[in-house]
Amino acid sequence: MDLSTVAVPHTLARLKSVLPAPPARVLEAGCGRGALAAALNGLGYRVTGVDRSAEAATAARERGVRVIEADVHDVSGEYDVVLFTRSLHHAEDLDDILAHAGTLLAPGGQVIIEEFAWERVDEAAAAFLYDNRALLTAAGLLDAGSPTEHLLDAWVAGHESLHQGAAMLAALGRAGSGLTTVDTAMLWRLVDGRGGVWTEPATRAPDALDAIRQAEERRIAAGALPPVGLLASIHR
Repeated sequence: MDLSTVAVPHTLARLKSVLPAPPARVLEAGCGRGALAAALNGLGYRVTGVDRSAEAATAARERGVRVIEADVHDVSGEYDVVLFTRSLHHAEDLDDILAHAGTLLAPGGQVIIEEFAWERVDEAAAAFLYDNRALLTAAGLLDAGSPTEHLLDAWVAGHESLHQGAAMLAALGRAGSGLTTVDTAMLWRLVDGRGGVWTEPATRAPDALDAIRQAEERRIAAGALPPVGLLASIHR
């Protein structure tokens, strides 16, 4: 089972508030295995995916997605939307990559990012993430290591090389006008960690992740957890 599809409905629900209507032309930078791109295609958008990974590009093509196997800097053309889906935090230079994204936009086009602000994670959020990871591992659903103490320190050490959410939002604001942001739940999507492996029967994983998502959203609404995820857009 490809668990990359699990988060797609939730991403689409949030993107609908900022995307233009289909058949808008969308360039998804960092499309991975193409789950979101395929879903957008199914809604009538004309999607082109970009990914540097040959394996990911092949998987996306198998989903019927048009894919350019390249760095986004090497892409040309004209699009109504350039969409970064949890890829912008890896950029070497935020201003440079967003400036290039702007050159790919048709008049009035948008740059949209779906990201996580790792610096928003506090002690409670780190405990929520790692405790749920440990529970999934103990239940035999996930094979992933988890720290047992100094949880926030472990989180920071694993993410401090990435751009912070605040830096990405600031760069996005410099790249265009009308910056809009929406905070979202994201810890549930990060619970498997880097290198974590979902074990069989993997068909049980979506229900487990959905339960964690609902728990996270309840805690965010109650003020007990920070919203780590973010969706933001600008116009050119």
